[in-house]
Amino acid sequence: MDVVELFKFFINSKSETPDDGGLLEFIEEYLEGFDAVRVDVKDVKNLFIYKKFSEGEHLCFAGHVDVVPAGSNWDTNPYEAVEKDGFIYGRGAQDMKSGLAAFTQAVKETKEFKGTLSLLLTSDEEGEALNGTVKLLEFLENNNLLPDACVVAEPTCSKEFGDAIKVGRRGSINGYLTLKRETRTCRIS
Repeated sequence: MDVVELFKFFINSKSETPDDGGLLEFIEEYLEGFDAVRVDVKDVKNLFIYKKFSEGEHLCFAGHVDVVPAGSNWDTNPYEAVEKDGFIYGRGAQDMKSGLAAFTQAVKETKEFKGTLSLLLTSDEEGEALNGTVKLLEFLENNNLLPDACVVAEPTCSKEFGDAIKVGRRGSINGYLTLKRETRTCRIS
């Protein structure tokens, strides 16, 4: 399977939060030769899969397989990859099944690496996000498997691909701040 076929396969898998649509089991089988650890909590499925190539740094690719429900007004089946005008459309195409396909295929094709490569995957990013990445990181810390660096393929562009890099980003917050200025009179002698 090449990366485009893998991407289409991911889109065709209905994986609405917290259902993984069978993708974590597929990825575990697809990355033959990697060690896999499942840390499932309640109805959330989580997978940490890694391979130590040699001594060195541990690079992790983190992401999620779940999507929010498709809603209505689709011209096609949202769980069927459709190619149109040079683009591939389907539920989760951008967030984040394209990134998932890219890094899954990249580690599969890696023959040499100075260190360890891993994937940290959850089916709980689009939901409450309580039993996914948080629980996996607790497990990794308790088992001395925390990565040295992590790449997340979450789409965070403002206007065009690659225009922003986020460090430690998770969600967003909006709010209003009102500043009130108190006037005081003071005497200087």
